[in-house]
Amino acid sequence: MIINLMKQHKVEFKRIYGASSTIANIVRFDSRHVNKNDVFICVKGENHDGHAFIEDAIAKGASIIVGTDEDLLKSYYREHEDCTFLAVKDARLAMAQMAVLLSGEAWKKLVTIAVTGTNGKTTVAAYVRSLLNQLQFATTSIGTCGIFTSKERLEFSKSTPTTPESADLHALFRQLKSVGEKAVVMEATSIALEQKRTAAMTFDVAIHTNLSPEHLEFHKTMDKYKRAKLMLFQQAACAIVNLDDEMSRDILDMFEGKILTYSLDRHSGADLIARNLRTDRHGTQFDLHADGECYAVHAPIYGKYNVANLLAAVGTAIQLGFDLQAIVDVLAAIESPEGRFEVMEQYGNRKIILDYAHTPAALDQLLDAVNTIPHRRLIVMILGVGIRDFGKMPKMAQTVEGRADEIVVSVDHPGFHDPDTIIAAVCKGFSDEVNNVSTARTRTEGIRLALDLSQEGDMVLLTGGQINGAQFVRGEAVPHSDHAVIQSYFEEHNAEKVRSTIS
Repeated sequence: MIINLMKQHKVEFKRIYGASSTIANIVRFDSRHVNKNDVFICVKGENHDGHAFIEDAIAKGASIIVGTDEDLLKSYYREHEDCTFLAVKDARLAMAQMAVLLSGEAWKKLVTIAVTGTNGKTTVAAYVRSLLNQLQFATTSIGTCGIFTSKERLEFSKSTPTTPESADLHALFRQLKSVGEKAVVMEATSIALEQKRTAAMTFDVAIHTNLSPEHLEFHKTMDKYKRAKLMLFQQAACAIVNLDDEMSRDILDMFEGKILTYSLDRHSGADLIARNLRTDRHGTQFDLHADGECYAVHAPIYGKYNVANLLAAVGTAIQLGFDLQAIVDVLAAIESPEGRFEVMEQYGNRKIILDYAHTPAALDQLLDAVNTIPHRRLIVMILGVGIRDFGKMPKMAQTVEGRADEIVVSVDHPGFHDPDTIIAAVCKGFSDEVNNVSTARTRTEGIRLALDLSQEGDMVLLTGGQINGAQFVRGEAVPHSDHAVIQSYFEEHNAEKVRSTIS
């Protein structure tokens, strides 16, 4: 499309060098992906500065170069006067604004929903997608598990594990609108909010789940972490707020739009309250109280925290104008995301549960939930996550100690760290009396070891998990599937049984 940078008011800039009116196709922040007439944004990251790749972007035909180093841009313009150079104060904000402009403001043509919180983002996003689709409102979810439209999993190479960079996000919005999707629900991480990946747009609904220590390797302090989360509520029309979490007070104090609250506490005064929770082999039953009415709900979910997550999805549908009885009528068919309290019972007469719990708070809630399900012995695999805050690792050990018959300590996403260093950091949290801990240097080895320790009638709880079907090792996304590892394990053991019988 042809854009005139002087006449539009979407992109904030300090100075233009070159033609203000030019052809611009799509926004890129990686010079390797630049094509003719693309816009290249010079983003400064942990390891690279995009300004170092201007020459490469120009050689590949970029029509506009956007950066913060005005002197450098001016010097390049002297040599490449057929290219436009845009000096800006904030490259990430400019990237979001340019992406909105070149997508034709596609976000405005969709109902947009964002979920933030330490735990539960993926599950809430999946519940919202499932619920709205059952209500015949075609909805896509974007997050850690991937991108799922109302019809299928979308093959889309995300730039980051959970929340895409703004350039990719708005290209995705345009694609979703073109195939008939009506809404999109996405996970909004604190880092994504801090890095302005969701800037230059207003969400129809912002959802708050909870807050506990996480990502301190990035934010450094809990106060900064919380402030990053609160940024979402400065760009939303409606808010869904968990009154059982302390951060709710900050949101209620600052938010000026419409608010709907939810809670598991009958005395909270929330708009939506779940009471009388009962668990059976098919899920959880509870009474939903809203507007002076009581609705009987049965959903295929486990754990109090997932009931809270479901309330967040119900609140979202209410805010979007759906009738509460119609919502309740379809909750029995709600779909959970892969790897979030996913119960597998097809292997060796034992229950295997996959759950992403990767914080002490999430692990604590998960252990409470699994103990409501009948089992003989409990084998738990906990992880140290190499790309996250090392400070929480001993707390994972402290949380599980005394609550499992066997404990396996392994590693998720080691990044550039030695797996043994990560395992040692976790094990520091155990007391000297613990004698039921085993270790494994990779997630695959940890899963196999946990299964080795189990017998018929046992429950095997595998926490943590892959992100977008991979483990992150030394800057590379190494393909990984828990399901494939488990299936392979039992195929091998079944084959061994056959060989033993024959011999």
